[in-house]
Amino acid sequence: MIDSTKYINIFIDYQSSEIKQVTIIRKVRILRFLFEYLESIDIEDLYDVTKMMVYDFLLTKSWRSQTKSHAQFVLREFFNYMKEEGLAKFDGYELYPIIVTNKRDNILSYYSEDQIRKMIDSIDTSCKCGIRNKCMVTIAAYTGLRASDIVFLTFSEIKWDKNIISKIQRKTGVAIEIPITNQIKFLLIDYLKNHRPNIKSEYVFINSVNNLPFKDAKILTSIVRNAFIKADVDISKKKAGAHSLRHSLATNMLKNNTPLPVIKEILGHTNINTTEKYISVDIEGLRRMSLEVPIYE
Repeated sequence: MIDSTKYINIFIDYQSSEIKQVTIIRKVRILRFLFEYLESIDIEDLYDVTKMMVYDFLLTKSWRSQTKSHAQFVLREFFNYMKEEGLAKFDGYELYPIIVTNKRDNILSYYSEDQIRKMIDSIDTSCKCGIRNKCMVTIAAYTGLRASDIVFLTFSEIKWDKNIISKIQRKTGVAIEIPITNQIKFLLIDYLKNHRPNIKSEYVFINSVNNLPFKDAKILTSIVRNAFIKADVDISKKKAGAHSLRHSLATNMLKNNTPLPVIKEILGHTNINTTEKYISVDIEGLRRMSLEVPIYE
């Protein structure tokens, strides 16, 4: 019987300091399914596993496309480390050179740089909360910060002397430093000096209705969606919330030949596999590179 616990523990020990417990649990779940399959075909050592066996394992699962893509990223990462440790014959990129994630979501959630600019320009800055809204949306569009990290941005996280936002990401708990462009800096200064309610709060952005901090980050998704609609950008059958800006930033950076590791740092990912999930590829590229079920050798 293959010692699944040994291999899983080696893998988890290697990365547990970088990721949250809930992420570890999800990865372990995928790996346990893999080892159950390997045991069912009488594999006793990981070094005896072939790529075909891994492909066959996924074919036994009636998972939806998004779940299968997630499993492929986990398996790629797992076999990368196992190969480094001399415990597997092949690495993860030999197993899955390219992973096509949820194709429909990835393609349709992308907006061009021109569409993003048009959307931001459509925000009415003459209304009570206009500058605040434009400031939050601009930060989302050009830094890649998640909605929760923007809506709950604190004064202490803005390092004016260094022109950066330095914070612990709410979702991952990982520290990140993001440069503040002049465009963002001037919008922040304008909001703080001329438009922010005069209340004491550690939070930068304030609800103009009750002059209190926001209760959740949904407000930013609503602002972004309404701005797209006002700008007459086609969002039919598309995601058009704050997260689409993060996704679009990553894709536009790649189109401008920004290396993937740089995009990874800007998005605050601990694993480059996660960054790859954000990258939209043109449809013809998807047709050429789709290796979701690789051809058996």
